[in-house]
Amino acid sequence: MPRVKCPKCSKVETVLKSGFIRQKQRYYCKECNYNFTLNHENRKAKNKTRKNYQTTILDIGKAMGISATTVSRALRDHPDISAVTIKAVKQVALEMEYRPNLMARNFANKQTQTIGVIIPDLESTFFSSMLGGIQKVASKFGFKVIICLSNEDYETEIENVQVLIDSRVDGLLICHSATTTAFDYIDNYCKKGISIVNFYRISPSNKISKVLAKNTEGAEKITEHLLDQGCKKIGIILGPKSLSITEERLLGYLNILKKNKMDIDKELIAYTDYSSTSINAVVDDWLNLNERPDAIFCISDRSAIFAIKHLKKRKVKVPDEIAVVGFGNDLMGELIEPSLTTYNIQTSKIGETTMQLFLQEYKNDSDNETQIQTIDGELLIRESSIKKKRKQSK
Repeated sequence: MPRVKCPKCSKVETVLKSGFIRQKQRYYCKECNYNFTLNHENRKAKNKTRKNYQTTILDIGKAMGISATTVSRALRDHPDISAVTIKAVKQVALEMEYRPNLMARNFANKQTQTIGVIIPDLESTFFSSMLGGIQKVASKFGFKVIICLSNEDYETEIENVQVLIDSRVDGLLICHSATTTAFDYIDNYCKKGISIVNFYRISPSNKISKVLAKNTEGAEKITEHLLDQGCKKIGIILGPKSLSITEERLLGYLNILKKNKMDIDKELIAYTDYSSTSINAVVDDWLNLNERPDAIFCISDRSAIFAIKHLKKRKVKVPDEIAVVGFGNDLMGELIEPSLTTYNIQTSKIGETTMQLFLQEYKNDSDNETQIQTIDGELLIRESSIKKKRKQSK
């Protein structure tokens, strides 16, 4: 192993190792009583401008007086490197707190074992539950997950996608923001060979696989339940028109009204941006009608919670005067008073299925045809929709 020359007296035979200082090999020259580290002044200047500096194989090589290639091979137990050198390199690496750069290693294999996930927000358990399902499957198969939030903003969504692609993720799992109306960027990335799977809120592109909830069927079950409770005038609070789930849930609502030969009142169909301000405005408009609705169907649990809160503020009894139902089965729906009737779309299962679908295509090098998988849901009847008269008649 090459010897180290003293920078002061230039002698080699009088230089001894004397431990580590700030993760660098320290040396001592007996001839001139001088302590030093290799490239000390240069490294000191560099470290002043570098935060969170991590030891590299170059640092280990310089500390030991060997090449970075030799260090790399020793750390991988390469047969061309002697057992003595391997042991010495690993000991120095341990003392210098070296951590392998897995990303760089994976770049060499053209795979990073990372998946990028873009979701609208993490303020509720709704999307975090989907994320949990993704993480569960990803961990099982050795994938790391990088999470980006769009915060319901289209421009942020686009920026997140680019950041993840620049990070060389192996694929993207995207749940679109409520303000996303242009999806051409999805097709553009698909043409470049980027693996993408949509989940829950999807793009119309037929070039990528998707995982969906049973939106229309769920809305039908919710509307049927309200009719069973004796409700005659059901208002529906929707999300933005650009979202596919909005139109799918509206369709389920309309299907049941038509099936039961009920009039469709366009005044009771309202589009919102999911904000409390827009929800409250709709509720106020309906309360000012000559004939108030006796039920409100919100296509998201969060919207339903806003509606219940505002109805209470307006001294309207839920469910006796106006029943309220949601959609999605957010945890908060079970905790509010009255507890929220909803349609459980199995958010965790949506996340698990999305990751499984990506892995299936990834392992087959994306030779598969695109797939659409729909997750079964279930109606959860709670206090917010059960009318007292109905209780008493039973």
